[in-house]
Amino acid sequence: MTATHNNNTTISTADRLLTLLPRKWSLRTISYAAMAILLTFDFMIIRSPTLLVRVALAVLLASSTMIPYIRRFTIPAMPIFTWLITFYANQFIPVEYRPGHIFVNFLPSLERILYGANLSEIISKHQHPILDILAWLPYGVIHFSLPFIFSLMLFVFGPPKSLPVFGKAFGWMNICGVLTQLMFPNASPWYEMSYGSAPADYTIPGEAGGLARIDKILNLNLYGSSFGASPLVFGAFPSLHSGSATIEMAFLVYLFPKSWPIAIGYTMWMWWSTMYLTHHYLVDLVGGSIYAFSAFFIARRFLPKVRPECRTRLDYMGIKDVSLRSFFQSIEFRANYAYLANTLNEEQDDYEKLMHATVDMDGVPQDVLVLMEPEDKMELRLRRFDGNIDEEENMGLSYSGSSSPAEPASPTTPRTPLSFPQFPLNSKA
Repeated sequence: MTATHNNNTTISTADRLLTLLPRKWSLRTISYAAMAILLTFDFMIIRSPTLLVRVALAVLLASSTMIPYIRRFTIPAMPIFTWLITFYANQFIPVEYRPGHIFVNFLPSLERILYGANLSEIISKHQHPILDILAWLPYGVIHFSLPFIFSLMLFVFGPPKSLPVFGKAFGWMNICGVLTQLMFPNASPWYEMSYGSAPADYTIPGEAGGLARIDKILNLNLYGSSFGASPLVFGAFPSLHSGSATIEMAFLVYLFPKSWPIAIGYTMWMWWSTMYLTHHYLVDLVGGSIYAFSAFFIARRFLPKVRPECRTRLDYMGIKDVSLRSFFQSIEFRANYAYLANTLNEEQDDYEKLMHATVDMDGVPQDVLVLMEPEDKMELRLRRFDGNIDEEENMGLSYSGSSSPAEPASPTTPRTPLSFPQFPLNSKA
């Protein structure tokens, strides 16, 4: 009897655990599971800060995904957080768990085979303080600031949902890049110039390469100390400087199609600077761009369509009040916008024809939308533009308009003027 009871208890517990698993696995659930595994591994191997501080940070990060407004930032940025934490955790991985061989000659040999010469060595021979500054700007300044600047641009001028897609694509590209660097360690050009073809080991500290000249110009020890304490010294392939520049420019062209010359120019500038500063071979740069394009083309299917007539995200949402408050409130309102956009697209597919006309109603000319619908659905309807009726809730949204007493209220259409409770508008279509 006891055995039966224990068996039933075991089955019941197993069933409860199975209910925690998603019934249908998708790309989103797989990505969340992968991030959870990575973060758990990072949490276990990191030794600094202390356990209490790590627990507090973990609880803070997890709870931020449930706080309104903040969750709209932390959830899409979770791949970026995972990448940064994983990169930091690399320094705590024991040597016995790392790959035993560090490739010193593979990349320069491959570059000579593919391009006939070591382009990084050739470019870095011609040095000048002006060239040092020109190389430092994209590599040491713009690279770290552009993701924030471009994210702000995408939030203000891009359609809703585009910024979260960029954050996830950017984060996952860097996660894949760091894991590749960890499992496939390769020495950078500065190693070849300092140590030649001597075998490398994990006790060798990183070097600033050409950025050491920037320290002398600025009279600082900024890059010498930071690269000397790098968590991932032998991470030449792929170049995440190249990958970041490429994916940022790909999204820039998505938002502003005519900006492709700027995109190509900035990417080439970044490529030249990394080779001039002896941090990457050309093979690394091509590999980083391949990672970036792969992430972009996967993310492309989730990007909303850019409408040329919309200047800001508020135009996509039908909001006429352009203010900081409107932009701030639109963060939480993005979910309702997504529902509305899907609903209107479905309704637009159902209509065969949409025609604008002027008719007389009670002796007064009125602008109307004549909806030509399939015969098997509904009869012809007229939608007056200039009336006022009470707002009707629809998934957090409402529409305004009026109908004559002799006709039923018409449904929301792709041309129906929208108004939001959070943004009171008095606009006509």
